[in-house]
Amino acid sequence: MKKGKDMLDKIRAVKERIERFRFQSQAHQIRSIQPIQYTPDPNVAILTMVGHDTLNMYLIAVASFMRQFGYGTIEVLDDGTLDDDDIAVLTRIIPLVRITKACDIETHGCPTYSSWKRLFRVLQLVENAYVIQLDSDIVAMKPLTEIHEKVKHNHGFAAGSAAWPEPVDVHFLDGIVKQWNNNHVQSCAERIFKHLDYFKGGTRYLRGCAGFCGYPKGSFNLDQICALSNEIASHIGAEKWASWGSEQTATLCLLSKSEKPSILPWPHYQNFLFPTSNEPTDAMKLIHFIGSNRFKRNDYRKLAQQVINNQPMCPEAQRSAPLLNRISNALP
Repeated sequence: MKKGKDMLDKIRAVKERIERFRFQSQAHQIRSIQPIQYTPDPNVAILTMVGHDTLNMYLIAVASFMRQFGYGTIEVLDDGTLDDDDIAVLTRIIPLVRITKACDIETHGCPTYSSWKRLFRVLQLVENAYVIQLDSDIVAMKPLTEIHEKVKHNHGFAAGSAAWPEPVDVHFLDGIVKQWNNNHVQSCAERIFKHLDYFKGGTRYLRGCAGFCGYPKGSFNLDQICALSNEIASHIGAEKWASWGSEQTATLCLLSKSEKPSILPWPHYQNFLFPTSNEPTDAMKLIHFIGSNRFKRNDYRKLAQQVINNQPMCPEAQRSAPLLNRISNALP
């Protein structure tokens, strides 16, 4: 039985490597599109952390998002790996793009890994704008009317699942999470939320994903985030709190205290295969292709190709487009 399972795991791993290679081969076409069109708006910031290895994915994400959302100020937070050629591509394809360096962001005693740098950049931006955190592995397929309404009314949001469609009481949450036997930092923190001073003024918690979320203008400040971080660390330990995933936990806590926060309607806004939806992906509005599931099927590659095909190409790229499309359409 174990041999059979091991063989299936190896086959799946090979299939995912092949799918990853196919995606990367096709995704490079995004660099040949004409500059994306959108309406500049200083009241909305669309922020993404981007690195050299995720540049093509990000260009697909932002091109698809702005096609379906249409306005804002686009900012790239350089994780430290973007080179001069990457910067040139970004500035050519995204008019008025603002590029900030993560190394210049101070986290004020909170964990220092890259996503915390992003959260503290959000902190700077929410003083003057509504901030949308857009992970680089997102594809938007239909008009994002719900996101426009959230921005219009200055209400927070996060992508999530059918399991947690509404904010949940932290006392109820404790009884559920402690049964999971899960040592991930988010679960460890959620088990002690009922003991935090942070939740004494209101015990509702928005359980979702920070990969796609909206921070209302003026929704939190430096004292709040530092107090929250220090208090959780004192309960679960500084080393555990410094591990990957704590930034998402902090984000959800901060959003929970904003005015009328909500989980976006699932599965129209979803994290790919987390959980599985029986509806076809091309019927969705926005999908976050999380790393663990990104290449388990060919959905990401197919939708990314649609994004590329829907963008006007530079003249020199138009000549090779028919051949590239025939190759793409021939792939399973």
